[in-house]
Amino acid sequence: MNIRDLYYFEQLFQEKNFTRVAHYFNVSQPTITAAIQRLEKELETKLVIRDQSHKDLIFTESGRQFQTHVTQILLELKTAQLEITAIKQEKIRFGLPPIIGSSFFPALSAKLSKKNLLSHLDTREDGSNSLLNQLKNGQLDLALLSSTKPIKDPKLSVHLLARKQFKIIVGLNHPMAQSGSLYFHDLKRESFIQLNERFVHSIAFRELTEQAGIKPKLIYQTNDVQIIKGMVACGVGISMLSEAALLPQDPVAVLSLKDQPQPEFLIQLVYRSNHLLTSLQKTTIELLTRETDVDS
Repeated sequence: MNIRDLYYFEQLFQEKNFTRVAHYFNVSQPTITAAIQRLEKELETKLVIRDQSHKDLIFTESGRQFQTHVTQILLELKTAQLEITAIKQEKIRFGLPPIIGSSFFPALSAKLSKKNLLSHLDTREDGSNSLLNQLKNGQLDLALLSSTKPIKDPKLSVHLLARKQFKIIVGLNHPMAQSGSLYFHDLKRESFIQLNERFVHSIAFRELTEQAGIKPKLIYQTNDVQIIKGMVACGVGISMLSEAALLPQDPVAVLSLKDQPQPEFLIQLVYRSNHLLTSLQKTTIELLTRETDVDS
C-alpha cells in the first residue's frame, strides 16, 4: 500500500472534491483518481461514490471505516518520523509548564546537569492542557504536567512526583488579607484574574465555582503568572494560583481554602506507554522519579 495514496485519501475525505485535493498536493486530478482506485482494488471494496446529479462525493461505509484507520496510521507515521529525528539528534523533546519550570524544575535541573542530561533536553514551554495534547500527538517524548486529579490513560505512563495546594492571593490592603483562610463561597462578589484555558488552573477554578454554587466575575485571563501577581498586588482583582507559583517575596497575601474536598495541583512525569524509550530517556526518567515530594 502506497503511503502517498493514504495522504490523498485523507485529504479527499476532508475536502470531498478531487480538484481541490489535486490543487492541495500540486498534482493532476487523474493522479488522485488513480490513487483512490488503487486503494479500492487492494481493499477489494468501493470507498467513494460520485453522486453525478449533485456532483458530490459520498464515502461508503467501508470508506468511512477505512478513514478512521488512515488517520491513526498517518499519525503514527508522523510520530515515528519525529521520534527518529529526535534520536538522531540525541534530543529529548521535553514539555515543561511555566509554573513547574520556575518552581519545581530548578532542583531537578541540577541533578540532570550532573549526569550531563540537561543539554539533551529540547524544552517546549506551554500550559499543561496544551502539552498533554502535544504528548499524545507524538510531538513530545516526556513532559512534567500538572492536573487536579491523577492522569489516568491506558496510552500514558504516569509518575506522580508532588502534590501542591491551590491558594487564593489578594492585595495586601484587601479586606480579607489578614483572614488566613476562607471558603471559596466567601469570594462570590470578588473579581478574579486567572490563567487561561491552556493551564490546569482553569479546571480547578471551574470545579470550585461549581462546588460552591457561585459564579464569580472573571475580569481578565492571561498565560503569565507575573502579570497576575502584579495586578493582584495593585488591587485590580484577586486570583487562585497553585502554591507552586508563589514565592515568599511576592507582594500579596496568601490565603488557604477551607473547602473539602478541593482540587489538588499534582505534578506528574508523563510519557506514552507505547513509546520505545532510548537510553537517554530511560536515564532521565529514573533520575526524575528517584526522589518525590508525595505524601504517603
